[in-house]
Amino acid sequence: MKKITLIVLLSLSYCANAQYEEHIEKIRKIYAPDKRTAIFEITYSPNTNAIVGKTNLREAKDALLSIIKNENVKDSVLVLPISNRNFEKNAVVNVSVANLRSKPEESAELASQVLLGMPLLVLEKTRGWYRVQCPDDYIGWIEGSTIKQFSETEYVNFKNKEKVIYVNPSGFAMSDTTSKAYSVRDVSFGNLLVFAAKSGRFTEVIFPDGKHGFVSTDNLQSSKDWLKDRQNSGEKIVENGRKMLGIPYLWGGTSFKGADCSGFTRMAFFASGLLLPRDASQQALIGDPVSIENDFSMLQKGDLLFFGNTTTFKVTHVGIWAGNKSFIHSSGMIQINSFDANSPDYDEYNLKRLLFVKRINPKALYLTGQNLYKF
Repeated sequence: MKKITLIVLLSLSYCANAQYEEHIEKIRKIYAPDKRTAIFEITYSPNTNAIVGKTNLREAKDALLSIIKNENVKDSVLVLPISNRNFEKNAVVNVSVANLRSKPEESAELASQVLLGMPLLVLEKTRGWYRVQCPDDYIGWIEGSTIKQFSETEYVNFKNKEKVIYVNPSGFAMSDTTSKAYSVRDVSFGNLLVFAAKSGRFTEVIFPDGKHGFVSTDNLQSSKDWLKDRQNSGEKIVENGRKMLGIPYLWGGTSFKGADCSGFTRMAFFASGLLLPRDASQQALIGDPVSIENDFSMLQKGDLLFFGNTTTFKVTHVGIWAGNKSFIHSSGMIQINSFDANSPDYDEYNLKRLLFVKRINPKALYLTGQNLYKF
């Protein structure tokens, strides 16, 4: 009899566990289908009869609680960002290119990169690592020494200061304007700096941590003016892409120091004031389909080409159509290849795995506001 009772209790416990996990998975699919842009790390603990874990989506937690509100299940779910004094929730990237990793450790996968001056929402801290969310909602872990944290008041003050954008591929901010000057920081395309003053052929700039430096005025432009001047035609996007030719492939790279396939397309569009989603599979979800029939005659320069598994249609690669059956992509390095069998740049491998093509509406992506990155 005791054995039967135990079996019944275990069976009931298993059913309850399965039911709660089913509820959790249902909410996850609705509110957090993409773990790259949302956190919903929640499970049911039978030992404590509680839902435990963390999320950055309060509405998702509330929706879950509404389902189980009559089942006496305890709520042990943290909503991020965590409110404590271990860190400030506002931060700005303080180095030219900072690495965003999948886990809080140097050996973890490089998920993406973020540029100097980019604002970040700090969600939580583990040792010297901070889990942050970027302006495009992408989430990852960043090493604390590469960011500058601000209190609410400090952050508002920083946001309101005049910014300049570095428009050359790479360079340095110098200690002064003399021939004996030494470099104080390196800078890269797309970096945002606080404008201080013009000094002859140089402009004095201020980094997020307050460090001053001098950069050639020819390599800077007011961030507001830069946005106004952006041209986002397909021709211009291809021109942007050509300026990155030869830059080495870097998994997780999204800068002039190295770029993966989607990091390259993102930078080419960014140079025209357009902010694409981070990964190829995310970029594939936007835009309008373009027919690839009739020997690619319907394609226009600037269209995005998506490649991958022709059986599952899983997207694993992306490039930019450059016209005349050629496209630019990051594979080994950023390079131009062709679908023309008579071209020395013929790429039969990618031709066979081409899935579809999308055309991006610039109005849906244009960076608006006082400055870049939703400042």
